[in-house]
Amino acid sequence: MGFKGIVGHEDIIAHFKSSIETGNVAHAYIISGDAGSGKKALAYAFAETLECEAGGTEACGTCQSCLQVSTGNYPDIMISVDEVRDQLINTIDIKPYKGKYKIYIIPDAELLNVQAQNAMLKTIEEPPAYAVILLLTTNLDKLLETVKSRCLKLQTK
Repeated sequence: MGFKGIVGHEDIIAHFKSSIETGNVAHAYIISGDAGSGKKALAYAFAETLECEAGGTEACGTCQSCLQVSTGNYPDIMISVDEVRDQLINTIDIKPYKGKYKIYIIPDAELLNVQAQNAMLKTIEEPPAYAVILLLTTNLDKLLETVKSRCLKLQTK
C-alpha cells in the first residue's frame, strides 16, 4: 500500500519521507490519535517503505519485501502489544533477518502496564542502530513520561 494509499496525514507522511531521505530515521515513535484515525496504516506504510528493496521514500509494492509486508509475513516486522517483553526486549539484539531495519509496531500501546513500559524503557533508551519502534495509542496520557520523552511524537488528526 505504501503512503500512496493514505488519505490525509500529509505532515506525518512528509516527516517519514524526509527522515528516510536524509537517513535520520528515529529509533522510537509514538503515533497518537483517535481510534480509526489511520495510526496503523501510517505505521505499516512507514515499515513497508523502510524495508522496500527499491529504496526511496515510497514503497514500490512489487518487490519481495513489499509483498511480504502486505501479507504480514515479513520476518523483521513484529506487531504485538501482548508480548512486549518476549518480542521486543528479548529479540531486539538479534540483527534483522532480511532487511535494513527490525521494526516493532505496538498497537494499543496505552494498554501496556507500568511494568511493561518500564521493561521497554531501556530498549528505547539504548536501541541497536537497526531498530525502529512504533507505539500506537489513542491515549498518550497513559504512557509514562519517561517513555514519551524518549520517542518522537506524531499526532494524527
